[in-house]
Amino acid sequence: MRRITTALIAALTAISLPAIAADPTDIVTFVNGDRLTGEFKSLERGKLRFKTAATDTILIEWDNVAFLKSDQNIQVETENGARYLGHLSAATDEKRLAVEMSSGPVVLENEHVILMTPIEGLRRDRIDGDISAGYTFAKAKSVKTTNLSFDLSYRTESRILELDYDTLVTDSSEDDGEEDDEGASQDLSLALEYKRLLRNRWLAGGIVRFERNDELGLDLRTSIGGGGGRILRQSDNSSLSLTGGLFVSRENTVVSDPDIALQGENEDHVIRDYLEASVNLTWDWFRYDTPELDLTTTLQIFPNLTDSGEYRGEFEIELKWEIIADLFWSLSITDTYDSKVDEISGEGEKNDYSIITSVGWDF
Repeated sequence: MRRITTALIAALTAISLPAIAADPTDIVTFVNGDRLTGEFKSLERGKLRFKTAATDTILIEWDNVAFLKSDQNIQVETENGARYLGHLSAATDEKRLAVEMSSGPVVLENEHVILMTPIEGLRRDRIDGDISAGYTFAKAKSVKTTNLSFDLSYRTESRILELDYDTLVTDSSEDDGEEDDEGASQDLSLALEYKRLLRNRWLAGGIVRFERNDELGLDLRTSIGGGGGRILRQSDNSSLSLTGGLFVSRENTVVSDPDIALQGENEDHVIRDYLEASVNLTWDWFRYDTPELDLTTTLQIFPNLTDSGEYRGEFEIELKWEIIADLFWSLSITDTYDSKVDEISGEGEKNDYSIITSVGWDF
């Protein structure tokens, strides 16, 4: 698992090698008439990133921008999912964006523009990510909890590549101070996902996921699959998406009853291969006023198509609160359910939940 994680991180990090910087000829004009000359970086979640020689990269609220001019090749996306590619020229009316496309100019209202990304080959600016960690110790019960989360995404004009890693380790000791191996448990998830952005907010892609949950008796689940879906609604402060697909999964489950285990070299594990479907609903709300807030709610359901009646699911709510620039505090609540745990493993619980607080950094 460590080798897989290292290889994926190295592959995505290699993409971030810097390209030759664009000449600082872009111009942003504010509603009050002030102007800045520099390099346009991106527009996302209501914040325009703009770099000048004097200030480096700064964040500008999109509502305060009257005009934007750029000689870069920029992809512009609106609320309804329409995408335009071209240079940005000065519009005649305030809070209008003129996109000079090969087929001709298109003028858009600023309030309908939610995403802009320069398309100039491989660029470090296309990479977004965050890393967070937390630690809790309860002396009375001698319980230590450590969590680590790492998210990385790379976006082009029509593709998104994401790497997500989460782990939660709970370690307990006996009253006499000796470590209790039975009290140690790990909940781990590693996923690499590819998304292809289609017309009218539709998308398709594939994913490879590795999971472990000691509380559910799951030693390792490996899933490979693909599917598609649609962003039902998107704006400068929220997004609602519905996706689904098919997965081929191999599950290695720890068992305590030798009568349940398969006969073979490893009689304390059950290995199963099966086909399952997935349905995912995600709602993301964010506020770009200081302090920034980000609330994400995700519901995932996985019906087993090989063994009817079996299913698993996960519900998660995560809140991120900006402390200072790029430094945040987060609170996440996760509930995981697996209907087949007792039938196969003979141990563990069908339901497992966690409440995690941590401090992290956006980059």
